[in-house]
Amino acid sequence: MRTLVMVLGLIAVLFTLACGGGGGGGGGGGTQTDSTPPTIGSWGVSPSLLTVGDSAQISATVSDAGSGVQSVLAVLTYPDNRQVSVALTLSGTTYQGSFTANWSGISGDLRVELRAVDGAGNRASDTKTVRLAGNPPSPPF
Repeated sequence: MRTLVMVLGLIAVLFTLACGGGGGGGGGGGTQTDSTPPTIGSWGVSPSLLTVGDSAQISATVSDAGSGVQSVLAVLTYPDNRQVSVALTLSGTTYQGSFTANWSGISGDLRVELRAVDGAGNRASDTKTVRLAGNPPSPPF
């Protein structure tokens, strides 16, 4: 009888060890969390002086080593505080977008805020200004 109990005990121990019991497993490496925002490299708006109706291009270098770049957006704020959003798309290694300058025609600056979001939801932004040439005065007659 004692031999039977020992054999059953040994079988139970072997079964437990073979099934991964006794220690809770190794846990692996766990998941890494991306908490680093995207990097906005060089970027700009061309041309650097706009008049009403001009076409302009925005080019930007944006990268993210963690979860990758999800979206790049430019928010344009005209002197009359009207805002327009321009989505930039990846072309080669550069994000590009275009817009037509359209505002009331007063001189001032166009504020361009570039916003980038990565796959984990981290955000980065940078701002530049572009000169806006006002409309010429109306003729006196």
